[in-house]
Amino acid sequence: MKRTIVLLLLFLLVFEWSAAQKDSVLVCDVKFKTPKFDNGHAGSGFLLKYKNQIYACTAKHVLFFAKTDAMKTISFGDDLESWSFVSKTDPEIRISAGKLINEDGTETLAMPPNGDWLVFGTHTEVPSGIHLFEIRTNVLKVGERLYFMGYPYGSNHPMKVEGSFKGYTETGNLSLDVPKGTYNGCSGGPVFDDQGQLVGLVSLGYIDQKTDTMVFEPASTEYFKKIIDNSSFRMDNP
Repeated sequence: MKRTIVLLLLFLLVFEWSAAQKDSVLVCDVKFKTPKFDNGHAGSGFLLKYKNQIYACTAKHVLFFAKTDAMKTISFGDDLESWSFVSKTDPEIRISAGKLINEDGTETLAMPPNGDWLVFGTHTEVPSGIHLFEIRTNVLKVGERLYFMGYPYGSNHPMKVEGSFKGYTETGNLSLDVPKGTYNGCSGGPVFDDQGQLVGLVSLGYIDQKTDTMVFEPASTEYFKKIIDNSSFRMDNP
């Protein structure tokens, strides 16, 4: 029993150390053909490996901060010049987003979004300094420790916040007990467990003025799996 506990502690220390050596969270640098709509920090994001393919992910509602006046749906039309996931520790590292997999010209850009994931394919080779998340398969337990990461606006350093799992919302989002705070800019960042396995994405978060409590409801990985498993997208597509 003691040996098991020691091994677990060593594993957690190794994960913490390795996560500290790599960029686990990136920022979204968005450029449009009309430069006045450009946004160098539209939100946070991360890379996810799923079924041997690499995806670049952020929150769908980040489109409210990275859009042209003409964009009314989950589609860029012909307006987008480039979407990059950029390391703030080494700005020369840029992962170019490819096809927007869950693009939908019939889905209105509105709050709350239908599954708050914006998922891109990417053909860019992943640099060694960038962390690749994988989705957790085990069921979450109430009270379990979870974490989220993101870059607040104006910060060159990511925040890592610890919370506990409270259960699921009626819409299927996670419900986390986290400290009160202002996490603007962290939308689209990863939510993960003690072992670094991804369980969700930073989505809804605000302070309830009536109860003076923090409401934090990340989008679960179920929507991501649904759109990928039901998608005809292939990495060799243009």
